[in-house]
Amino acid sequence: MNDQHPRCRFGLHAGLWTFDWTREAAERVLPEAADYAIEVLEIPIGEVERIDAPHTRALCERHGIEPTASLCLPEGAAAALHPDRASAVLLRALETAHALGSRILTGVTYTTLNWRSGALPTEMEYANIVRALKPVARKAREWDMLVGLEPCNRYETHLLNTGAQAAALIDRLDEPNVFIHLDSYHMHVEEHGLGAGVRAAGERFQYVHLSESDRGLPGSGNLDWGDLFRSMAEAGFSGYLIGEIFAPSTPTIAAALNIWQGGVPSRLDVLEKGVPFLKALARQHGLIPSPAPFHHRVDDRRARDRTELS
Repeated sequence: MNDQHPRCRFGLHAGLWTFDWTREAAERVLPEAADYAIEVLEIPIGEVERIDAPHTRALCERHGIEPTASLCLPEGAAAALHPDRASAVLLRALETAHALGSRILTGVTYTTLNWRSGALPTEMEYANIVRALKPVARKAREWDMLVGLEPCNRYETHLLNTGAQAAALIDRLDEPNVFIHLDSYHMHVEEHGLGAGVRAAGERFQYVHLSESDRGLPGSGNLDWGDLFRSMAEAGFSGYLIGEIFAPSTPTIAAALNIWQGGVPSRLDVLEKGVPFLKALARQHGLIPSPAPFHHRVDDRRARDRTELS
């Protein structure tokens, strides 16, 4: 594949630094992300009242970083149980994402993380999800925005575990601006190979979280990264490549995501080792361009002098 015609954008989830997206967080995180040539930053917007969207948007524009926005539905607003509540939460989140300058609202937009019925998904649950998401997708179209659905593993939800299930739900939803958001960590559990998951998602697949099998440093686990990147290249993937690596873990995030062994030692391990590993794979398969010959690398001393962020 000719890397003179790159098609994907590479980024990181802000959870590498913090899940509490305040003005102070934006002012600390965005300059460092720019130092490491991060093109896209996925911003968690579950607590919209804490987000100063115009402030973040201005900083993103200053540092040349594209924002995307994500959330999981909060307790009491799972779409399968409470479709009207879910719609209200998502519409407010969509408004915040739009104010940030994001064209995307994605994540676990259909349920509360770690809620499971204890039974197989029902027709009523899927009907309620469609009811919740339709007005959100239609409002997003008015703003030229996209809405993503992220399948998660069986221990976090019983509703969407695979790319094929997400594709079937999108067919039922029948809104052209809804896409599949895959996550390699969840795919490693649920798909019959990472490449098989990519192929099952098909053309609806536009966004991927790149996360190791144990949510640790990319390349240190047993994920078949070659299969994932090769299959994306063969499928002509042209979406977002987002490293989702959380370090250091806070008690809240550890409980939500079941990270009990500390993830990775620090964000600098991710920035100095994990990000180059993922970018090298993306370049190898023609998904992003090679760096310019005189691309400036951030000074290691400057990076390590930064105050550690939660």
